Amino acid sequence: MRGMETSVILSDGSRCLLRSPGPEDGEAVLRHLRRVAAESPYTAFLPEELAGTLREEQAFLKGQLASPTRLMLACFVEERLIGLGGIGPAAASRKCRHRAELGLSVRRRWWGLGAGTFLVEALCREGAHMGYQRMELSVMADNVRAIALYETCGFVRCGLLPDAYRTEAGSQAAVLMSKAI
Repeated sequence: MRGMETSVILSDGSRCLLRSPGPEDGEAVLRHLRRVAAESPYTAFLPEELAGTLREEQAFLKGQLASPTRLMLACFVEERLIGLGGIGPAAASRKCRHRAELGLSVRRRWWGLGAGTFLVEALCREGAHMGYQRMELSVMADNVRAIALYETCGFVRCGLLPDAYRTEAGSQAAVLMSKAI
């Protein structure tokens, strides 16, 4: 699905364009994901695990635009991709059709400037238009900045999944969060 394009001003004065990435953004999306994985300990993947080709990423983005149940939004500052978020079904069954799962990544340089908030709010708004009634996510328990962001956006903690992530520092729990939309 293609989300509504919108422009916002980040707290440092930068103009941020939120729009759905298309196949033409495949290289920027791959570069963004690899950079985020390299600079943040809070991703669920390592840089070397992002082995997809440009052609595969372009096909994926094309599929996202065509899907009635999935949406991606990208945050661009001066043509540079600085944030990426997406939603999709939390489960395939009819009984769970009302639930969407949210994922988010923002480059470290733009943490704390509002890009994550704009992405989460836009994804929740668009998710409601798509027919979802509940948004869900999981976040590493020591990612206090992200947890605070999600709580600011109305998410509440609804569980803890022990040993959800394995890092060099050891085991890490996941905080499960949810929000009615």
